[in-house]
Amino acid sequence: MSDVFISWTRENGRTRDLAGALGLEAVHVFSAGRFGLLGRYARQLRQTLRVLRARRPQRIALMLPPAPALLALIRRSAPGVRVVVDLHTGFFLDPKWRWATGPSLHLIRRIGATAIVTNATLRARCARAGVDAVILHDPILERGPEPSSGHVLCPLSYANDEPVEAILEAARIAPEVDWVLTGRAPADVRAPAPGNVRFTGFVDDAEYARLLDTAGAVAALTTRPHTMQRAGYEAFHAAVPQLTSDFPELREFYGDSARYAAPAAAPIAAGVRSLLAEREALVARIVELRAERAAEQRAALDRVRAALGIEPGQPAHRNGDD
Repeated sequence: MSDVFISWTRENGRTRDLAGALGLEAVHVFSAGRFGLLGRYARQLRQTLRVLRARRPQRIALMLPPAPALLALIRRSAPGVRVVVDLHTGFFLDPKWRWATGPSLHLIRRIGATAIVTNATLRARCARAGVDAVILHDPILERGPEPSSGHVLCPLSYANDEPVEAILEAARIAPEVDWVLTGRAPADVRAPAPGNVRFTGFVDDAEYARLLDTAGAVAALTTRPHTMQRAGYEAFHAAVPQLTSDFPELREFYGDSARYAAPAAAPIAAGVRSLLAEREALVARIVELRAERAAEQRAALDRVRAALGIEPGQPAHRNGDD
């Protein structure tokens, strides 16, 4: 038997890191091919069911969205099987999945699963649906600080909640700054970009870590409320100052170790300039704050361990034996 943390993605850093912290095996299920999105989800559902039949896990964690992944758990509600679901902000707010939030929370409650969320607003939403939820941020993996080459790193997937146009206009306002944008940028994004913007395309983990560790600052911005971005966590772990969105959840977590901006060109440019000017003091504050957040996280991890039937402070045994 092997306890699992399942994610319907090619790769997901939060799934990988939480699985490691909990002693579960990260299993990424992704099947591109013919017949569009519905066909892909049908294949991934079959693959997930095969994984569960083959491994017979007693502890299952599942990342959502996409909502159809929940269908794999309908039969996994037998006594003795512990289930947690990691509910990303898109589960609640992305127009693609918002319609499924209510039915999905009903199913989560029915199978007796505990939810993992990243802030109090989403925990309250779960509570109204009768679902117990634990606030758990990405596991803190402390490293850095490293010497900076001065560029501003903008980790992007060109999703509908990223203010890409505002970032490009901010680069025009701040021509003295080198802006590095990751991800596969569409042609209509690349074409009008100013000369101080560099598009990296897709980069592997090692190159991304190098770009992050040597950045003067990170711009991790979203227009979607209540969202804790992976890029922001990564900057925090690497002790790189970040400019992030001006939402209460982000201010609560990062405090005075970050700077905050509306998703518009002028505030983004001003925020980046402030980060670079105050970098040394901000790095020192990040290092101090990380220790506080790590202590808080240990308590949250123990709550998730309890939901999975794992002793506090201990990972699960990967073979499923207690």
